[in-house]
Amino acid sequence: MSAIAYITDSKMLELHRLNNHKTINFWRPSGNINFTDFREGDLLFFLSKDKEHRKQREKGIVGFGRLVSFSIASIKTMWKRYGIYNGYNSLEEFKEAILKVSKDKKLPSKISGFYLEDVTFFQPIYLSECGMKISNNVEAYIYLKPAEVVLRLLELAKNSGDIWTGLDNAEPIDKARLLYSLAAAHEKIGEISDDEKQLKKATKALKAFKEEHRGYDFIRDSRSELYKTGYKSLDIVLYHDKNSDPRLLIGQAQLYRYHLSNYYGYDLSLRFMCNDRDEETEHYMNALL
Repeated sequence: MSAIAYITDSKMLELHRLNNHKTINFWRPSGNINFTDFREGDLLFFLSKDKEHRKQREKGIVGFGRLVSFSIASIKTMWKRYGIYNGYNSLEEFKEAILKVSKDKKLPSKISGFYLEDVTFFQPIYLSECGMKISNNVEAYIYLKPAEVVLRLLELAKNSGDIWTGLDNAEPIDKARLLYSLAAAHEKIGEISDDEKQLKKATKALKAFKEEHRGYDFIRDSRSELYKTGYKSLDIVLYHDKNSDPRLLIGQAQLYRYHLSNYYGYDLSLRFMCNDRDEETEHYMNALL
């Protein structure tokens, strides 16, 4: 899972925050969407110019959302589609904000939007508190790396709710932290096989599993593993067929258990399953070795 921190209009943020919007359209004046590593399910953090650290002049992060989809459209279409969820009370205010940040001081024919869910706001947090140094001259966005920076940021955010969100921010933050930990664990572990033919079979079998079992999705960047989250619980489905070596699946499960313990660190009901529900293999995958 990837995460970016984006310079954000404070007026737009304030409207979303005061209205307790949980979904928003985060717009950009450009009609191009060209990120090297940012896609559906990833996290976008709001970097505010108006929340600078008094001494260091570092910009503060005041919230985040989870990316659901990208869109490119005219300003009028974007307003018709999302209205005040663009962050302004009227189309005219929306146009004024776009014109203000336009490089040639003209309204563009197209703008881009990131539709975000699980939007959460909190008191300013500075990346220097999370082990990452950033330039005070950031103009658009930066990637947040390594994984420990994002996890520390989310940990601090959990205890930094503002007067409007109160304790409502705990659940989406914990969810984001768990999914980010899972993606970081997969990045460390890798696929269970590097055989392309085997991976194609795994993807096909797991897509069929998804159709029969609600709530499951592929782990980010994985073709052979699914997940499903619940209240303080996580199910991980590993691909298994008659030719699978159960020792590989048991080892994969142990690696996930180890890395999730390091990244997530909270009490978590963790269960491993096979897509074909092989009882013996599942028994050993869930055994604490």
